[in-house]
Amino acid sequence: MGYRIDYAVRAGTLRAVVSGKSSLEHAACIARDIAEQANRQSVKQLLIDVRKLLGRVGALGTLLGPQGEMEGCRIAVLDVSDNDPYYVFSENAARMRGRALRYFYDPAAALRWLQTTD
Repeated sequence: MGYRIDYAVRAGTLRAVVSGKSSLEHAACIARDIAEQANRQSVKQLLIDVRKLLGRVGALGTLLGPQGEMEGCRIAVLDVSDNDPYYVFSENAARMRGRALRYFYDPAAALRWLQTTD
């Protein structure tokens, strides 16, 4: 089984719910697919829900690539709290590139953060 991404746009936020099974090869494809959809929808807020994705290998850096695909977009990642330690690197890398990416396990907190401006 591969992966599936379901998209919905509400109030200017693109929600991408990723489910299924991932591998190292899939991880880059997932990130690229989400970035392409966000660009197509011209959204500035992106909520990526990976709570239903098994065997994932992080590739959030692809969303923050030097090409600037996600420049100016706030990205919130929803995951189970057990995976909290794995997001420190991605959050720090985003900050160093001047990007806004944060991990959450609470969907309401993620949406509140996406709606705020710093």
